[in-house]
Order: sequence, then structure tokens, then C-alpha cells
Amino acid sequence: MTIAAETSFVLRYFNVIGRAEGCRMLLTAANANWTEENPEWPAAKEKQPFGRLPVLVEKSGNGDEWIICETGTIERYLARTFGFLPADLKGAAEQEQMSDQHADLTEAFLNMARATRDKEKLVEEFDALLGRMIGEHQKILSRNTCKNHLFGDSLTYGDIAFYTFYKLFIVYMPVYQNDIAGIVKAKMSPEIVALLASIEQEPLLAPHISKCESLAAQLTA
Repeated sequence: MTIAAETSFVLRYFNVIGRAEGCRMLLTAANANWTEENPEWPAAKEKQPFGRLPVLVEKSGNGDEWIICETGTIERYLARTFGFLPADLKGAAEQEQMSDQHADLTEAFLNMARATRDKEKLVEEFDALLGRMIGEHQKILSRNTCKNHLFGDSLTYGDIAFYTFYKLFIVYMPVYQNDIAGIVKAKMSPEIVALLASIEQEPLLAPHISKCESLAAQLTA
């Protein structure tokens, strides 16, 4: 898919890593003309589609606007628009399923962290899901001959989904449970840590990564 040179984007989200980090990274990697807005909340809630963030506003050169919301929808649209997903439907699905699994695990974590009862059961369920997720990451990495990327030999949506998953849990989620970073790090292999460091050094991502707290530094601290 091609996009007109005069097209610009506005990403609306809170001023936190949260659910918009993958969108930020995709827009940066594409060298898109984009800005971010941090709406006052909940005052701006009724002005958003479905009353949710993130929201992506695409503006054409003639001033027309097209608006979508939901993290996964925005990420997939940007990944396809800018060539970070393969044209092959099966190859694309292999990367997209990772993002869906990450969202499921994030929901399981938040349910656990906020629980006031059945906490022990939720902890066990989350720990099992986390172990399986990281195990699947390791299998995917082991199948790829290029160890600087999860799929193929260049930056893809899969790399960005992989990176934002670990960044979310290592850097951001401790606001909900202060020991979660240590729990996740204990399950990570050296190969996964190395891949995250490699993605962080990707030149296409430098304009965004340079402004953020380093995930690689957190993992080696």
C-alpha cells in the first residue's frame, strides 16, 4: 500500500508508554509525518471513537480526516501501510498473532494485579501464561537464521510487537506491581535479551528510542 507524501498523522494517547508504544515505533520507523496529542481525560473521552485511546487521525493533503481507534487495529494498519508486514497472508498472521497474545497476557496481568480475591489462582495462571509466551518467543527466534530480528533480516511488525511487550512489563508495569520486572526478567533467555538490545539499536527507531528510557539498560542493570 502506498500513501501520499502530504499525508500526516496525529496519535492521541496518554503521556505514558502504555498501549500506544507500538504505534509510536511504527510511525517513527516509517519516517511518517506525525505528532502526538495527550488529551485531557476524562474531559476528552466523549470526543473519541468508542470513548477510548489510542486514536489515530490520518490527515490528507486536502484536509480530509480519517480516524480509527484500538491499539491492534492501528498497529496493523500502520504496519501494512508502511511495509512492516509481509504481503503473504500466512507470514503476516504469524506476526499478528503475537500482538494478540501480548494483549491477552497484559489483560491477565492487570486482572491479577488489581484482584482483591482469588489472588493466588490468578498469580498461578499468569505465571503459566508468561512462561508459555516467552517459550514461544524463544522458539520463533531459534527458527530465524538472523538473530538481529524475530522474522527475516529486517525490521518488521513482529520485532516491534516483541520489543514493546517486554518494554511494557519491564519499564511500565511496575507501577501496578513493583516486582513484575524481576519476574519477567527471570524467565528471559540471553538470546531474547540480545535481540531486544539489537532492536533498540535499529537506526529506523532512533528518533523515538533516543528519547525514551533504555530497555536494554534495564535488562542489564
